Amino acid sequence: MEYERGFDRLVNFSDAVVAIAATLLILPLVELAEPDESAQFVDILRDHGVELFAFALSFLVIFSQWLSHHRVFRNLVGYTRSLMWVNFVWLLSIVFLPFPTKLIAEKSGYDASASPLYVATIAVSVIAMFVADVIVSRHPNIVATDTPTSGSTRNGAITSALMLVALGLSFTPLGLWSLLILLLTAPINRLENRVAK
Repeated sequence: MEYERGFDRLVNFSDAVVAIAATLLILPLVELAEPDESAQFVDILRDHGVELFAFALSFLVIFSQWLSHHRVFRNLVGYTRSLMWVNFVWLLSIVFLPFPTKLIAEKSGYDASASPLYVATIAVSVIAMFVADVIVSRHPNIVATDTPTSGSTRNGAITSALMLVALGLSFTPLGLWSLLILLLTAPINRLENRVAK
């Protein structure tokens, strides 16, 4: 188990990688802003709406994944080697996300292989954070003593299962719309809480 400076470096490195990945998303859009006296924003929006949508969706995905990462790591005082490796896998998925995003934008969302690749990348990210949650729950010595317990592991299991369903559905004509299945996470979690009582 590693403490203090090593843990700070791990979290700071993760934050930096997320920031770089989020920045990479905007680079293809910068090319759309080349000087052209006849082009107005409405024209760009009409002609490049898919690229703008892909950017907004991926930025939202990265932000939500960073929030998950923050939730898992905010109460830790150290880390284990297994947690470090899971964090590495999570970072790999975050860094890779701009690539399927660009594929979706270039093919106007109609590339049959781009949607599954995009959903698979998010699935790796979600499942990695679930595994990180499990690792943390099994190593209470790396968690601050005044940290309240939460049902984040169960929530992570539900989200991971739904992501795998979304991945399967992404191979169908639903494509990216398969991600809407994640809206079931909260209702399923509430149902689980009622059953548990």
